[in-house]
Amino acid sequence: MDASHEAALGLRQLEGYLYQEASRLEAHRKARDFAWELPGLTTDQRLVIEQAYAHEQEENARQVTRRIAERIQQVEAQYAARHRRRTREMAIAMGVVTLGLIGLCIAVILGMSAGSAAR
Repeated sequence: MDASHEAALGLRQLEGYLYQEASRLEAHRKARDFAWELPGLTTDQRLVIEQAYAHEQEENARQVTRRIAERIQQVEAQYAARHRRRTREMAIAMGVVTLGLIGLCIAVILGMSAGSAAR
C-alpha cells in the first residue's frame, strides 16, 4: 500500500469518525432540547430520557450503516460477477475472431499456392 492510498484511507476513517461524533452529539442535543421542554420532570428523569433517546438514535445509525455496507457488498458482488462474465465473453469473442483470421490467412495462403501451382 503506497503512502497516498494510506493517506486517503486515513482521511476516510477520520471523516467517518467525525461524522459519527457529530451525529452522536446532535442526537444528544435533540434529546436534551426535547426533555427540557417536558413539564414536571426532574433533572434525573430528563437525563434518563436524553440518554435513552441518544442511545436509540445511535443504534438506528448503526443499523442503517450496516444495511448500507451490506448493500455495497451486494452491488460489488454483482459488479464483479458482471465483470467476470463480460471478460469471459470478450475472451471467447477474441478467440473466435483470432481463429477466423487464422482460417482466412490459411485460405489466402492456400489460394495463392494453388494459383501459383496452376500457372
